[in-house]
Amino acid sequence: MNKHLEPRAIAFCFGLAVAILSWTSLASYWSTHQLVRSFDSVIRAHQALEDVQYIQVLMESAESSARGYVITGLSARLDPYRYARFMVPYKLREVETLIADHPQMIKSLQRLGALLASHLAYLTHTVDLRRSQGYEVAASWISTEDDSSKRDAMEHLLGEIQQEERSQLQHRWIFTAEHSMKTKAVLLFATAITLGLLAWVFGLLRKENAERQQAQNATLRAEAFLQSIIERIPYMIMVKEATNLRLTMVNKAAEEWLGRSEKELLGSNEFDLKIHDQPLNAVQKDRHVLQDGKSVDIAEEPLRLAGKEERILHTQKIPMPDENGNPAFLLSISEDITQRKQAERMLELSRDSAIESARLKSEFIRNMSHEIRTPLAIVIGMNTLLLDTELSDEQRRFAATVQRAADGLSNLSKSVLDFSKIEAGTFALETQEVNVRQIVEGVITMLAEQAKAKGVGLAGLIYNEIPSVVLGDPVRFRQVLAQLLGNAVKFTARGEIIVRVTEAKQTDSQVWLHCRITDTGIGIPAETQKHLFEAFRQGDGSHTRRFGGTGLGLAISKRIVDLMGGDIGFESVAEQGSSFWCTIPFNKRHVHGPSVQVPSLPWSRARVLIVDENETQRQWVRQQLSTWAVASEAVASGQVALELLRREQKAGRTFPIVIVDMHMTDMDAIIFARALKNDAALSTTKVFVMSTSEEPLDPDTSASLGFAGCVSKPPKLEELYERLASVIEKVPNPQHAA
Repeated sequence: MNKHLEPRAIAFCFGLAVAILSWTSLASYWSTHQLVRSFDSVIRAHQALEDVQYIQVLMESAESSARGYVITGLSARLDPYRYARFMVPYKLREVETLIADHPQMIKSLQRLGALLASHLAYLTHTVDLRRSQGYEVAASWISTEDDSSKRDAMEHLLGEIQQEERSQLQHRWIFTAEHSMKTKAVLLFATAITLGLLAWVFGLLRKENAERQQAQNATLRAEAFLQSIIERIPYMIMVKEATNLRLTMVNKAAEEWLGRSEKELLGSNEFDLKIHDQPLNAVQKDRHVLQDGKSVDIAEEPLRLAGKEERILHTQKIPMPDENGNPAFLLSISEDITQRKQAERMLELSRDSAIESARLKSEFIRNMSHEIRTPLAIVIGMNTLLLDTELSDEQRRFAATVQRAADGLSNLSKSVLDFSKIEAGTFALETQEVNVRQIVEGVITMLAEQAKAKGVGLAGLIYNEIPSVVLGDPVRFRQVLAQLLGNAVKFTARGEIIVRVTEAKQTDSQVWLHCRITDTGIGIPAETQKHLFEAFRQGDGSHTRRFGGTGLGLAISKRIVDLMGGDIGFESVAEQGSSFWCTIPFNKRHVHGPSVQVPSLPWSRARVLIVDENETQRQWVRQQLSTWAVASEAVASGQVALELLRREQKAGRTFPIVIVDMHMTDMDAIIFARALKNDAALSTTKVFVMSTSEEPLDPDTSASLGFAGCVSKPPKLEELYERLASVIEKVPNPQHAA
């Protein structure tokens, strides 16, 4: 009878427990919510009081700053005044938000805001008088138009607000203390109820555990019976649960083969037993068998265990469903066929012998490369001397042909030597300071003329988060970058090539640089892409005959990047261009001692307009100007630039400096400069020309058109900085500047 009524009693007690816990939870939540609100009000009061005090400090600093500027005339003395003009309205709004529930204090705060605005206007007028009319006028204004009455009223009102806020803070503390006591009482009651319920649940769990133990004993007896059946089978037998693929049964053969006891094996999985990539493959196979519900015969399956010889197994995997037909267990029966595979291992030894032969060939190639380079250096040197002598045009053409062929043979010899060093394992990396921007710009400059001769645009984007100097191997980094960019120039007949260097990730000690070179060249067919990084392989034999190459460049670049701990790859579509990239880790250079602050130039006094048809060039220049705090705009044509300059001039927002591309579709830099010169409102605009030539204009034309200078294209960071710095001090303040 008791057993029959026990479920009802349990259900009733459980419902009662839920009701009590729900009530205590709601009470605790309400009390805690009230306490949090009380603490929030106290925090707001403290914050409001601090903000009012901070406003008072800001106003005192602003007045001192303005008077200091009147006395000294130094613009640097105005920094506290400018900061106060920015922060005081912001702090007033913050205080108004914090005391929104006190209308009387809001009225006082509004009066205070009016006094503060009036006093700031007084200081602003004082500063303007000192800036425009000098010290005597400003000092006279201060002596005759003293703002002490408003200042006293402002300080008095600040004191009243602080006193009222302190009074409010005292009341809030009392309210918070009351709610704190209530919250403690509710939580104490809730704790007592919870402990009582836990004791009752513990009793139920003990009883349930006893019943579960009886069921487990029955299960163990059944498992022991099954275990006795399979103990003497000479094959390795394992049974896994379908849900988690953990072992639930093994035989003696499994214990011997795996080198572990039954206790260690039960509950383990493939990741606990096997090494290398075996666990993942085995789990995938088991999941596939369970999903299909069909037995699978695996003719060969390696078994590698730590400290043991490798075994070759012939395995059968059989899914075992439950009463509903769903997979419940997976039975695995394995036979050792290691001895059958001994003959195949002999073939592996033969393969190792072939690899050793290849190594010897690589060493021979390396030695031959050294032997070739010595006489080749003599040929190049003597031919260089020959080119410096007086030769006929035909003789000079012949000698230049010899020089190009010798240079090509020298590069081939270097590539073969690098490849042989990599193959022999003697290729070493150095650790030195690496100036990333200098190396990238140097490689771009080296190939700029070649790209220009083909009519291909070449631009580089080095993002600002890149460290200026890192630690690594600069020679190999330059070699990889030159190889990738050289290939882009070689296989691009039209369009543009863009080099982007960004930060992929960083740790406390390292930074990963991601270099991506995108071109609009011939692209790479899909069927040849998988062989692209293999040695002595080109994507297409016809391209090799047309463009030249040995097939070693990309293979060596990949090996170098791998040795540096990085990664290299590409994306390409035939006839649509390619994008080669490499991600290389560099060590950070830690500088000890105090950092040196470099004073910045007054860049904010100038706005710069960039005129270039190439979007990448515009993006690079704008990005760099933004890091120097220079406001800029960019347009794609000369006509649009002229319209923008005239429109901004009428609105009082001038562009004192213009950076314009030498060659544009609608008009070149000369026509653009003449249009500016003929417009009286724009005739004083400083014009910089971007050109791939060092002398885009003769001096007379440059002087007549008012060109301020010329920068190379793509522009170098230092060169652009120096050109702008040379004229920025001469640029007048724009009308909109404060």
